Amino acid sequence: MDFVIDDGTPEAETHDPAFARGLVPRDYATDPPEMFAPPSEIPLIPRSEWDARIAEQDAQESSLEHIWRRTGQPVLDQNPQGYCWAYSTGAAMMAARMAANLPVVRLSPHAVACKIMNFRDEGGWCGLSAKFAREYGYPSVTAWPERSMSRQYDRPETWADAANHKVVEDWVDLTAPHYYYQQLTFDQVATCLLLNRPCPVDFNWWGHSVCALRLVRVEAGSYGLRIINSWGSGWGEQGFATLRGSKAIPNSALCVRAVTT
Repeated sequence: MDFVIDDGTPEAETHDPAFARGLVPRDYATDPPEMFAPPSEIPLIPRSEWDARIAEQDAQESSLEHIWRRTGQPVLDQNPQGYCWAYSTGAAMMAARMAANLPVVRLSPHAVACKIMNFRDEGGWCGLSAKFAREYGYPSVTAWPERSMSRQYDRPETWADAANHKVVEDWVDLTAPHYYYQQLTFDQVATCLLLNRPCPVDFNWWGHSVCALRLVRVEAGSYGLRIINSWGSGWGEQGFATLRGSKAIPNSALCVRAVTT
């Protein structure tokens, strides 16, 4: 049964204190729009085509969610640290590798968050980790074990491993202020997902950052974002959920176009 989060979802189901979050909204004074490519680089797919494209992904089982599930790779788990903003980017990079038929590599978002925050448990937004991914990459869990905050792994061989897992085409910023309004942002994310380009998305209402993998039709004329969370497989529907309505409008959103092969 699909787990849908909308305006009628009890807050206890999305703000359970057992799960860490960690989103800090983007500060455009320090992280200006120019830090990533503009959304105009991805022409919009018109809504009139969405149903047919969604049906095609369903029939061919070709969406990013289908691809991820076929690998058998468990969802990531950030807890207990508030590092969701690094996990959304890490999941997007893993999904991009899967879509490109590259070997499945489980990445270590804790490594990136620890490095950026000097091993402090502090929040951020997905662009911080995306910038790091572009410059340094994400190490695999063989180089930096999952959820470890040990400084012993911050060594040259770890970052040599990370250099094998970079974003090689610039991130696209889908919520740049001069392009931003709610419907346009949703349509831009939807376009990326129909093209099988994963999107880290930040939601201020949730205080949380997740990775969007798929556009779904909830009912006639109503669409939602299928997300993979970073709270382990015990949350939602094996770690997945659908956001719809106002809950599906991200405050920050990026798109992965290509990763290191």
